[in-house]
Amino acid sequence: DREKRRHLDPRRPFLQALGITDRDHRVLPSMSHKWKQIDKFLEIFAHALESSGLAGAKQIRVVDFGSGKGYLTFAVHDYLHNTLSIDAQVTGVEVRADLVRFCTEVAAATNSVGLSFQCGDIEGYKPGTLDVLIALHACDTATDLAMALGIRTGAQVIMCAPCCHKEIRPQLKAPAVLQPLLRFGVHLAQEAEMVTDGLRALLLEASGYEVTLSEFISLEHTDKNKMILGIKRPDLGKPAEAWSRIQAIKDFYGLREHRLETLIRSSR
Repeated sequence: DREKRRHLDPRRPFLQALGITDRDHRVLPSMSHKWKQIDKFLEIFAHALESSGLAGAKQIRVVDFGSGKGYLTFAVHDYLHNTLSIDAQVTGVEVRADLVRFCTEVAAATNSVGLSFQCGDIEGYKPGTLDVLIALHACDTATDLAMALGIRTGAQVIMCAPCCHKEIRPQLKAPAVLQPLLRFGVHLAQEAEMVTDGLRALLLEASGYEVTLSEFISLEHTDKNKMILGIKRPDLGKPAEAWSRIQAIKDFYGLREHRLETLIRSSR
């Protein structure tokens, strides 16, 4: 019967500005699901920080791709800045200019120092260096672009929730033993999703990250709620074995290309 520990104080001003709470700091009934989703994300985020090389850091740089209305971006900044007292530089990147303007105005009105929003996409963004990369519901190979950017910039934590798996499915050739199962379109789609994200996990491991892959409460009310979490481990070792497993899986399914692999190899 113990009260669940919350990572977000409902009295924070940005929550009212974003339409999650009312003037009395009560979560609006229509936003209760969103409130739980944000808190669940912060739970995962907090655990990732504690178990990464960022534990005890005084400064942290975060980029959130596809930040939308800024729910997660504001929450991450608030957790770092107000809960952990970290000098946090958090940037939300979003292609929709109206949402960038809205979030920028809310950040100014709530005096959210170190929080900014930029109009752009993953492919065109040049972050320099960063510590945490977030990309939730980045469609198809946009997830690969985000992961590759995180690897290239040496991010300590990479958090991605992929969706819209399209690259692998047309390439996938069902091995003879699996043809009776994968002749059904729904099974083929599920297999393509599993192979796509399984290879992403292996590719992160080959790049020096400890990876967990779990179910996450969707922020978009969709069944695409998988979270790929990578935490950089300099001493992980044996990348050659990971690359060998990747090639074996590609050979098994007759795959020609995986976008993340292509991006990683082109930057080596």
